[in-house]
Amino acid sequence: MPGKEVVILGSGDIGLIMARRMTLEGGAKVKVVAELMPYSGGLKRNIVQCLDDFEIPLKLSHTVIDIEGKHRVEAVTIAEVGPDRKPIPGTEERYTCDTLLLSCGLLPENELSKSAGVELSQVTSGPVVNDSLETSVDGIFACGNVLHVHDLVDFVSQEAAAAGKNAATYIKAGEKDVQAEMLPISPEGGVRYTVPSFVRPSEMEENLTVRFRVGDVFKNKAIALYFDDRLIGKKKRQVMAPGEMEQVILKKKKLEEYPETKKITIRIEEA
Repeated sequence: MPGKEVVILGSGDIGLIMARRMTLEGGAKVKVVAELMPYSGGLKRNIVQCLDDFEIPLKLSHTVIDIEGKHRVEAVTIAEVGPDRKPIPGTEERYTCDTLLLSCGLLPENELSKSAGVELSQVTSGPVVNDSLETSVDGIFACGNVLHVHDLVDFVSQEAAAAGKNAATYIKAGEKDVQAEMLPISPEGGVRYTVPSFVRPSEMEENLTVRFRVGDVFKNKAIALYFDDRLIGKKKRQVMAPGEMEQVILKKKKLEEYPETKKITIRIEEA
């Protein structure tokens, strides 16, 4: 154990789970979990099971502004932040502690991607891929937390299986159809990004799962799917949050009904 009195900055799933782990297995007192954003980046169940069940407070729109101590941490001061993410004077709270755990800024492991010259998304910092999870470099496929940070290991496993299958198909085919039309998927209206970023209607599977995250907490809204300006479908959601991945199923048959489509759009709208 690094210490016994802990302050945690960052409320993604790792930060939340570490609050419980240090409490249960190390006998530590986690005094507070501070989160810069006005919402938690973790799953709702982790907030309940890792914080609420152990009476650990979660302070949203707060960040660390001062750390005291020379040989080791002795105290941490947090403060509320405004919409500009800057501390609000007069909201400071000081906590004596011997450990500050930082759980923020989680990015995909992209060293291999960078060394291979793969194009990276400015949003996820992971590779940009098409419907087969192939990157911008011919023959290189990406999946799991190399591609984008996941909340559930089930999605990692599903992507891994798909990437492996597609890589095997690529090897057996020898050459890919470089003439296949590429349709961009545009994330709008609260959708931060999509995986994949492009689809090839002629090459894609009958059903393609497009995963994405929203950039804020949305209540009683809908996920809308468009082919150009044509609304294809809406799915109402009571709550959507950045910590939980959403998905849309693209159907090849539906795309074939509109061969003139130049862009696919996924956005958050009124239900």
